Amino acid sequence: MKTTKYLLAGALTICSLLSANAAQRGFAIVIDPQSYSQASKEVEAYAKSIEADGLKPIIIKKDVDTPEKIREQLLKLYKDKKNPIEGAVFIGDIPIPMVRDAQHLTSAFKMNQAEFPWNESSVPSDRYYDDFDLKFDYIKQDSDEPLYYYYSLRPDSPQYLAPDIYSGRIKAIDNGKDDKYQILRNYLTKIVKLRDEGNVLNQLLFFAGHGFVSESIVARIDEKAAHLQNFPWMHTRRNGIEYIDHKRDKFVKNRLMTELQRRDLDVALLHHHGMPEIEYLNNEPDPETPTEMVHTIKDYANYVYRRHRGKGTPDDSIKANVARNLGGLPVEWFQDEESEEHRKHDSIMERKLNLYIEDFDDFTPNCRLVILDACFNGSYHLPKYIAGSYIFDDGKTAATIANSVNVLQDKWSDRYLGMVGLGMRVGNLPKYNTYLESHCIGDPAFRFKSAVEGLDANEMLNQPASWWADQVDSEYPAVRVMALRQLVDNDMIDSARLLEIYTNDPSEVVRMEAMTLLSQFDDDNFVKCLEMIPDDSYEMIQRYGLNYIAKNGDRRLIPGLVKIAKKNNTGKRIEFGVSQAASYYPADSLIAELDRSFDPLDYAEGEKVKGYVAHALDKYANSYRLKDVETLCHNDSASVKAKKQAIRTFRNSTMHYKVDDLLEYVQACQDDDVTVDLLEALGWFRPSFRHADISKVALAMSKDEKRSERVRKEALRTYNRIEDNRKGCKGSCCR
Repeated sequence: MKTTKYLLAGALTICSLLSANAAQRGFAIVIDPQSYSQASKEVEAYAKSIEADGLKPIIIKKDVDTPEKIREQLLKLYKDKKNPIEGAVFIGDIPIPMVRDAQHLTSAFKMNQAEFPWNESSVPSDRYYDDFDLKFDYIKQDSDEPLYYYYSLRPDSPQYLAPDIYSGRIKAIDNGKDDKYQILRNYLTKIVKLRDEGNVLNQLLFFAGHGFVSESIVARIDEKAAHLQNFPWMHTRRNGIEYIDHKRDKFVKNRLMTELQRRDLDVALLHHHGMPEIEYLNNEPDPETPTEMVHTIKDYANYVYRRHRGKGTPDDSIKANVARNLGGLPVEWFQDEESEEHRKHDSIMERKLNLYIEDFDDFTPNCRLVILDACFNGSYHLPKYIAGSYIFDDGKTAATIANSVNVLQDKWSDRYLGMVGLGMRVGNLPKYNTYLESHCIGDPAFRFKSAVEGLDANEMLNQPASWWADQVDSEYPAVRVMALRQLVDNDMIDSARLLEIYTNDPSEVVRMEAMTLLSQFDDDNFVKCLEMIPDDSYEMIQRYGLNYIAKNGDRRLIPGLVKIAKKNNTGKRIEFGVSQAASYYPADSLIAELDRSFDPLDYAEGEKVKGYVAHALDKYANSYRLKDVETLCHNDSASVKAKKQAIRTFRNSTMHYKVDDLLEYVQACQDDDVTVDLLEALGWFRPSFRHADISKVALAMSKDEKRSERVRKEALRTYNRIEDNRKGCKGSCCR
């Protein structure tokens, strides 16, 4: 095993090259006038700390009352030739852009904008500030929440994310006891001290909550292997990487809180579900005593009962039916649902199972960087949000990476984390691993001391793209990963080379990056890569690869899909991925491949196994999605409401072999509401092998003067969404 000393070979030479070329970069501190007047001393101390770290601080406290004024100043500073800013932080009551018509730039957010309130169906996002190429139309300021400014992503805007600078939010939470300006002062005082620590990232904790990625054990085993690739200096006798599973304890909350309070913990990567004020950790524990078993059965019976209430059937009849269907339960068991004892039990249980924002009153997290791989934990537009509770506590947490709305479970949440171990500023994580909802909460310029003496990730990021060409062969996987990204961003590497790297690189994270970047190339090399994923040893590559197989739809991928489907031992999330991908392919093609490739001698009870696999593939392929195609395209008697509901299916379910039906219908449809919805849904087919056909139709419809302006605009947006992916989307589409 390589030692740290051996890994350092050549680093000093690299550092001298970087230092010679590096110019001082700027950093914008954007703060509202009232917050500045209340915390001027602390802000100035923070600015000096930024300057001591090699950046030129620029404090902006005028003309910060609208997003447009702030963005204009940031763009000007970004273009400054002397000290161009590389990042910005928004402190205090800085306007919050609420973005609409851009759900395709999120990982999972798909709320109906027409049916839900604006403050719920818009995405709070600072991509408005840090991605200068995006184009927006201003809509309005919220009448109840004056910090909310609503914007629509224009159809002629780039339809992908590629932020020019990194950014972060320092917006005080309402903790119920302290003045918000005192909260700001306390944090700024703390962050100055933390920036002076010179702490090396050598202690990492990752956690998996209930229900996350199907609770796949294989996913977590392979995740540790990837962490060791990112942080090779943790291959030592000292345990630098620890894991906690929610099944470790009935109530894992106290164990997790204890670990997060460790003063030597550098990074915590928390995989779980969430809400703005809750981290969901455990499910209700399995019963161990007869009394607990009875209570569990009662809970389930009452759950089924509640699902059927209010549908016209008398309550007594529902109870009797549920009791009978569940094996003859006593009807009396339903009576305690409304009892004070039952409600009290449930309330106590919930508090034991999950981490609530109120728990921070008696909890002092010290982990320097917390990555919350959960929905809504980063809802910084609200008075209270979990991500803010971490940084505004008295402990040593400097920053969190969190999401303002819901988020995809199958998300590469630690992409580029290895560069943080080499000193990269943490705001670059959401800059490069870009989603509309992902944000740095806290100081985005915070960084660890590089674990490799003489190697500074921030200086590396300031080098020209040509410099990165020599880093593809770096001994550090994290550097190789970033090199691939930089070369793709600057059109200095082709898909053939990426495929070669995927095929030959021994590092899991490098192969994952190569596959992810190949997803934006419109050629056979991406398909060839996906044909190899069934045999890849890394669970996440198989999992993501299945997602790409689903999104691409090329018939050449059917053998690989079936190969995974008939494997005897796959992770639970892989099985889920098979069920999703199979539903995008014709059942007859899947079964034909199974018949061709299945050898019963490879299995115990081989014919039975083949029957099970065939049944599953047929079930997945003949799913409700086919009924939705029928409802939309071939059922003239279906209501507009039914057709619009069917259309929403195609945002997640890109039925490639039904594209002809969808295109024929969208061109013939006479209802603008339905047409606009279907055009929007077709924009989700951008990785599809049918993208060119969709793009052609969308462009023609955008130029058709006989159509309404609404239809032409949505057609243009769909065209740009698809073509942006083909031209080289470096950000949110690469997933």
